[in-house]
Amino acid sequence: MIHLTKIRYFGNFPILNFLCFSLFALVIFNSCISLRSIDVQIAKKEPFPLPENIQSIAIINHAMHSGFSNYSNDSLVSLFSRYGGVNSQFRDSMAADTAIQVIAKVLYESERYDVVIPLYRNILRNDTLPLTEQLQSSFIEGICNDFHTDAVLVLESIEESLDALPVSYFHTEIPVKYIPGLNELTKVSFKASYNSVWRIYTVCDSCDIKQYNIEVTKSWRGNFGNLPKLKEVLIDGGTASGMRFAKYISPVWENYFRNYFVTYNKQIDAAIPLIFNNKWEEAAAVWSKYSAIPSESIRSKVEFNLALASEMNGNLDLAIEWCGKSLQSAWSYDKMAYLNTLEQRQKESETDVAKRAFY
Repeated sequence: MIHLTKIRYFGNFPILNFLCFSLFALVIFNSCISLRSIDVQIAKKEPFPLPENIQSIAIINHAMHSGFSNYSNDSLVSLFSRYGGVNSQFRDSMAADTAIQVIAKVLYESERYDVVIPLYRNILRNDTLPLTEQLQSSFIEGICNDFHTDAVLVLESIEESLDALPVSYFHTEIPVKYIPGLNELTKVSFKASYNSVWRIYTVCDSCDIKQYNIEVTKSWRGNFGNLPKLKEVLIDGGTASGMRFAKYISPVWENYFRNYFVTYNKQIDAAIPLIFNNKWEEAAAVWSKYSAIPSESIRSKVEFNLALASEMNGNLDLAIEWCGKSLQSAWSYDKMAYLNTLEQRQKESETDVAKRAFY
């Protein structure tokens, strides 16, 4: 009975309205199936970029002196249990080397730099000062010549302050000389502060030596057996320091999704396989041939795709221009949303430039 009612109602539906409704549904359906999405990676600009002429970097460790040790986890646990906790500064050689390895990996994966870690990367010092004088320009020039790099990144200092106490002694003023029965269920709190100093040297006489002081703090709390080992806490300091500094001088790639249009024209859509192989310039060259096609519907889709290609090629101004043209040819919410995204990215980029100029 319900179906008969619907059919009877449909039979009385004015034929003109039906045709209009069908045409509207067809347009919407075609628009939906022609709009596709692709996962892309977009670089977030580094806050303190190095000059463009620095394309390759050698990384060495100048922090090592007689005060450094490769602490074992057992020795750290012994300190913890014997003295009621740890509240000391450590200079861990493995943490220092971890910082070197991590920053090299992040810089290389940013696709901004070529990176070299010399086999003999530890430049030992005779002093035990937290920070030493700058390296001689002749030494830096020798490294750049030997490894064919434009600059040398030097870890000049790394210190870690580890504050580890059993939770039960937080509010007592009685000195604790020994913690009887330290086991995996003992409630413990760790707080670690990592401080490192890095310098970037170049062979250019007119270039200033850039120095960066990096500070990172982390904390853990819970059962002793479930928390990271004390040695791991120290090594984590090297990881955190390298990661933090790398984000200062190299772009970070973040995952997003973007829309593009299929036109169902073989010649125009020949660009689509190219974008899935990250060949955005080649795709833009294909789409550009059809950017003045008479059909407003198809032209709008081509213009939208050219906006996407321009963004992926790093030209936000051109991307905004193409997206605006696409909206003029045929307006849609998807295109308007993309234009807003592009304009927001442009504002963020201008803000970053202003910050760097101020710095």
